[in-house]
Amino acid sequence: MKILIATGIYPPDIGGPATYVPKIAREWLSLGHQVKIVTYSDKSHYDFDKDSDLIVIRIKRASKLSNYLRYYLAIKKLAKECDVIYAFDHVSAGLPAALANKKLKKKFFIRIGGDFIWEKYLDTHKKPVTLRQYYQENLHIKESKRRFKLIKKVFLAATGFIFTTDFQPIIFKKYYNLPEEKIYNVYNPISEPATVRHSRGNVDKNFVFAGRFIRKNNLQGLLDGYKNIKDKSFSLVLYGEGPLKDWIKEYVEKNDIKNVIIDKKLSRQELLAKLKTAYLVIFPSFTDISPNTMLESISVDTPFVSSTEIGFDWLKDQARMFDPLQSKQLTKHLDDLSNPEEYQKYSEVIKNISYDYSYTQAAQDTLKIFNKK
Repeated sequence: MKILIATGIYPPDIGGPATYVPKIAREWLSLGHQVKIVTYSDKSHYDFDKDSDLIVIRIKRASKLSNYLRYYLAIKKLAKECDVIYAFDHVSAGLPAALANKKLKKKFFIRIGGDFIWEKYLDTHKKPVTLRQYYQENLHIKESKRRFKLIKKVFLAATGFIFTTDFQPIIFKKYYNLPEEKIYNVYNPISEPATVRHSRGNVDKNFVFAGRFIRKNNLQGLLDGYKNIKDKSFSLVLYGEGPLKDWIKEYVEKNDIKNVIIDKKLSRQELLAKLKTAYLVIFPSFTDISPNTMLESISVDTPFVSSTEIGFDWLKDQARMFDPLQSKQLTKHLDDLSNPEEYQKYSEVIKNISYDYSYTQAAQDTLKIFNKK
């Protein structure tokens, strides 16, 4: 099979698709399939592309209109020789891919692991809302009607929709009227099964956040929750990049929040090393459909606390969770787990969590979906 992947981000970018795409593409290559990847990029090429086993076509980021046009033309050209177009979001990649495929009529699947219009709403409105609230309060109509209608048109062009959890398709089926027979689930895999446990070694007295510095990740709630902890010997380390980096620095200084360290974005190996030594990992997002770093935390036995608004329903009876709109709940978890006895008990809970869905399984399950239509 000839597969064309359309993605908005790709290494050296950070984020879910940038991690997922090269891994799943290599799985398909190992099975004898042909794969090409189209992505937006800060550069038209990188030195490491030359040595890669993957064919990557990079569309250098410029103005939004120029980005979409050049991306559309690249997809239109490459799709002529492919069997399947697989878009890794429904706007930046999905929209130009849908337009390019209008006459070609290739199989066209959209992987949905986020929500563009909800994230745009958060970026432009002061009041935070979870993904559920956004649709329940009809904000997709009141505040984002044009974008909502545009996405519905993109969805009409799709052969099928591949979700990463059972949580999001419930919302999208209801509000976008997605046909049941076009909805599939392929859960996020983990590079190494959580049954393969890593030794943690020495643990530092730090709470860790790793991800993009963007509004949906509820960084203010994270900082507020950390600020009010009783044990001031803990540090909060933020690994990542993003448009809110300067805002974080200003907020920390303005509110006199001590022991906050803002560090660089990490490669996967660097991240695993930091997770192994972290006291606790925090996932504060207003909604995070399928947080890969949480799976990595499980694989290294590192305890974590999470927003209730995640797609991992199977974790909700085991993990410590808080309402992302209530930073005091986060503070309470941090205070409780600062107690060595409570921390040890919770560490044992995390050690007993098993998750072993692999990239090999994800690649095979996705191919089965491609072959259904």
